[in-house]
Order: sequence, then C-alpha cells, then structure tokens
Amino acid sequence: MRRLLCLGDLNLDVTITLEDPLAVGSDTPGSIEMHGGGSAANVAAWAARCDADVSFVGVVGDDQAADFLHEELSGNGVLVTTLHRPGTRTRAVAAIVDVAGERSLVSDLGTTLYPTVEDFDPAWFNGINWLHLTGYTFIAEYSRGFFRMITAEAARRGIPFSVDPSAAHLLQAEFEPHEVLDALRGAAVLFPNRDEGEFLTGISDPEEAAVSLLAVADSAVVKCGPDGAWIARRDMEPFHVAAAETDFVSTLGAGDAFAGGFLAATVRGLDAGATAQLAAETAAHAVARSPAR
Repeated sequence: MRRLLCLGDLNLDVTITLEDPLAVGSDTPGSIEMHGGGSAANVAAWAARCDADVSFVGVVGDDQAADFLHEELSGNGVLVTTLHRPGTRTRAVAAIVDVAGERSLVSDLGTTLYPTVEDFDPAWFNGINWLHLTGYTFIAEYSRGFFRMITAEAARRGIPFSVDPSAAHLLQAEFEPHEVLDALRGAAVLFPNRDEGEFLTGISDPEEAAVSLLAVADSAVVKCGPDGAWIARRDMEPFHVAAAETDFVSTLGAGDAFAGGFLAATVRGLDAGATAQLAAETAAHAVARSPAR
C-alpha cells in the first residue's frame, strides 16, 4: 500500500451550531463545541478511516491545545508530526453552522501557523507516494513560497500531488484566477467545490469546469454538495457521482471527507468508479455528524 502525506492546516474548530437564525445584536440559542479541525488534517483522518496509510505534518503553537490536536489526530490512525512555534497559541477557527446545517468559517490567516520553507525536512517524504495540500497554505502570504517549493519537490521526486483550493472567497479577495492556476499546475488531482471551480475557470457548470481544469491537472473533482460531484480525467470521459444517502446534520468537513475517501481509494489502487463511490460514502458519514472529523 502506498503512503499518503497530508500537509498543512491543523487547528481547533470552535463549532457554533445555531438553533434559530442569528439574532444580530441579541442572543441566539445554540450549542458551542470544540473539536479537532483543519482541512488537511481532516482529509488525513478520513483517509485513515478508509484504511489508507497516512502521515500528516502541520504547525501548532506552544500550548495544551497543540498536545490535544496531536493526540486527537493520532487517535484517528494518522502518523502525526507537529511543528511547534514557541510563544504562539495554537490556531482556532470559528465554524458557524446555521439552522439549515450549512457551515461558514471565520479563519485567522494572520497567524504564523502554516509551514514555511525553513520548516522543510526531506524526511517527510520517506516512504511517501502521494502528497495532499490545501489552498490555505497558498493563501497565507508567508507560506506561499513553501507551497510552491513543496509541490516542486514532489514533482522532482516523481510523487503525485493533489490540492483542495479550499476557500473561494479568500482566493477571490487576493488573486486573479491565472495566479492560482499557475500554482496548481502539475497536480494529479484538484478538489474544488462548485464556487472554487467557477472562480478558477469562469464556468458555472460543474462538469464543464472540471473538464477545463484538465489544462493544469491530470484529474479534477468538482464537489457539488447534495448534488454529488463531477469528475474529469484526461484518460476518460467526465462522469458524475451521486451523493450517498445519509441523515443530514451539517456540511462541516464534508468536502474534506470526500477528498479523504477519494485519496484513500486512489492510493489503494481502486478504479475510477470505486474511487468515486468511496468518496461519496465517506462524505455521507461526515454530514451525518457535527464535528469535521
């Protein structure tokens, strides 16, 4: 079995689940919980649950939260390496889940809790046959050079890499589409959602957007939530995978679970149809629960 390396964001998710629409300027009933989060870490956890052999490298602060996150992710069957930033607090993200179960994130990208070029250790690649990254590492200005360096290093070693662009709104605020596409060029798989796919290609139709992304990647998977996903590959016609039936609770972590299932199947050598089906089933497990993993 090939080993998957997920590299990037690891944080606390402070999940605020609303029971009623938010009463601005007043009080709204709901629940507040704290769990492990971070898109790259979520992908690692879901891939491990799908029987993949997974490593993770991420940056944390110098506090008890860092220890909690390391132990929690390790408990999901992931081989975890955490890089501690002395004198800093571990990053937290506010995940607001509305009454319809749709999640919105408040992310602090001003922290220094993403990898940098100085953090790189060639040993991360020992035994690795696939690298997965998220767009947050590219979006944060101080780690953008690391994103470019690590994808170039993977290519030099002949290791395929995948990327989830992660955040359409943040990408639109900082970049022109061609700048992001240039950074993604050479990817084996891209995992945009519908909004990210439209930003990158200017195409609203998810099937056509997936096909357009083959200009920079070998495969593209445009995730469409309850409408499943469109998958385009250079070696076959694009096809659709339906969302698996489930008891819906929240969209938090659903896209990461889809990518985790997809990559677990890929590194295990499953065919395209089985890969897509496992991805859809894994996403269904995610939306039936409140935490992201």
